[in-house]
Amino acid sequence: MGFKERYPRWLCLLFAVVELVLTLAIIGTELGSFYNNVSHGTIWAGFWSALFYIPTLIMMFIMSCCCRGRCCATYILVLHILCVLVSGVIIYFDVYFQDNLCKCYLGDNLCCALRDMKSFNQNYETIANECSPVTINGVQTVVDPCSSSPPTEKLTYLKVQIGLAGAMIITCIVYGVTYIFAMFGICFGH
Repeated sequence: MGFKERYPRWLCLLFAVVELVLTLAIIGTELGSFYNNVSHGTIWAGFWSALFYIPTLIMMFIMSCCCRGRCCATYILVLHILCVLVSGVIIYFDVYFQDNLCKCYLGDNLCCALRDMKSFNQNYETIANECSPVTINGVQTVVDPCSSSPPTEKLTYLKVQIGLAGAMIITCIVYGVTYIFAMFGICFGH
């Protein structure tokens, strides 16, 4: 009995659908976080993680119909290992940003100017006045208003995204375990 007989289509489809739901949910929480505050408390990990998640779930769908051999399953195992690493990075940054909601990597001027989506519709003169450089102790800087009113609405999105990334890690590990079982001749479909 070959690998494709030991690793059934329904199992491939199950993993593909679960990964699709998790990927869309991670992207959705990132969109919600982005909407609440564009620049603070984010590094947009939910968006760039999709660069790893989407090829993995597409390959899972392909494995369920066309590419049923051990070679394809091994390639998908490597993709799942990358997804575990990326999910770990998402968890790391989300935990970090829970304690540092005003952290911004875009530079003082952009961090001050970009807040929530409403800041795109504000009068530019108001933003320019709020974000003009000031001199403090001989150093010219921009005072970011985030410290006086941090975007606490983001906490919910960060916590949910941590849970979703954890679920993605578990899904990838379960795929790895089922792959190893199938490699050693344990059948799932018969």
